[in-house]
Amino acid sequence: MKNQKLLLLSLLTPLYLLGKEVEIYSSPFCGCCIKWGDYLQNNGYQVTHNKNDDFMAIKEKYKIAPQNQSCHTGVIEGYAVEGHVPLSAIDWLLENKPKDVVGISTPGMPIGSPGMEQGSTQEEYPVVLLYKNGDSKTFGIYKGDKLLQKLF
Repeated sequence: MKNQKLLLLSLLTPLYLLGKEVEIYSSPFCGCCIKWGDYLQNNGYQVTHNKNDDFMAIKEKYKIAPQNQSCHTGVIEGYAVEGHVPLSAIDWLLENKPKDVVGISTPGMPIGSPGMEQGSTQEEYPVVLLYKNGDSKTFGIYKGDKLLQKLF
């Protein structure tokens, strides 16, 4: 019995250590996408980069409207994570799994967002929820990776 418990523990431990997985789709020439992946990896994610010229296909698959697009798209647990989305917003999405939401986005490439650090310069930016029907709604306003105001 003791050996069975040890075997079970040894099998489950590596799964726990792997953490969550993210696949990042981006242009072969984008460097900030690597930095955003590093940010997630430093926070316990297993990161896979898919760099190719057809990175727009994933945006089409999730129906991410042009105004909500950024330079890369991550996929975590079946959700699209568009652009330089802070970890707290991703965590909220994965914990709450809101109905009819396909993902979350930081539109554009805001200076100071995760992966877009430029010294001490940080601008405020919205993080938006992306709905299956193509609509979006502001989740919150961030500066750096800190939530300033939750709107959802």
